Amino acid sequence: MVIVFTALMIQLVGSYHAGSFLVANYFYVLWVLLRIAVPLGMLFLLKVPLSQIGLGMPRFDHKTKNAVIFAAAVLIVSFIGIFFLRGYFNFYSNSFAEGGGGPLARFANFMIFTSSTLTGWEFLHRGFLLMGIRYVLAERDGIRAEFASMTAVAVVWIFEVVFHFIKPELEALGMLIGSPLLSWLALRTRSIWVAFMIHFLVELLFIIALIMQ
Repeated sequence: MVIVFTALMIQLVGSYHAGSFLVANYFYVLWVLLRIAVPLGMLFLLKVPLSQIGLGMPRFDHKTKNAVIFAAAVLIVSFIGIFFLRGYFNFYSNSFAEGGGGPLARFANFMIFTSSTLTGWEFLHRGFLLMGIRYVLAERDGIRAEFASMTAVAVVWIFEVVFHFIKPELEALGMLIGSPLLSWLALRTRSIWVAFMIHFLVELLFIIALIMQ
């Protein structure tokens, strides 16, 4: 309950106030503090070992490697299809174009934005929420590991899909599949970094497609 409440407060405060603390117009300082510093402080108070929240290098087996390759291939094919959905990109038609400068400047603006949001997003959801809840339920409350993992995945699923309700419908639908997949990969590899890299690939494909419109 403490972990879930903390995550709710982080998203609430950030959603309403993150835009008030910007550097270079696109770097959201408050999101970095809220999604990384605050969860780290709470993990310390809860005495959850940092070794248990997926900060180490991922561990791969044959099944996991195939799943990562398949997920990356599906993403690329999906973006090729999405590229022709003009209505979706119209939502972002003027995004990251402040100051002019052409496509390269727009790409740079997006990378600045992503650098302040992506790592924090994955740490909050895959590290703090997913790994934190799984650890507390399985290691402290004695709940069966499989059930603890499924509960953690479900909580993260709700958080990520609901947050995307403020964005185009296509993104919320994508999170219905993407969220549990990324959480499964994080649990399977015992690391948040595979999910981070796939999420980064999504962001990269998005800005390339947007600029090419």
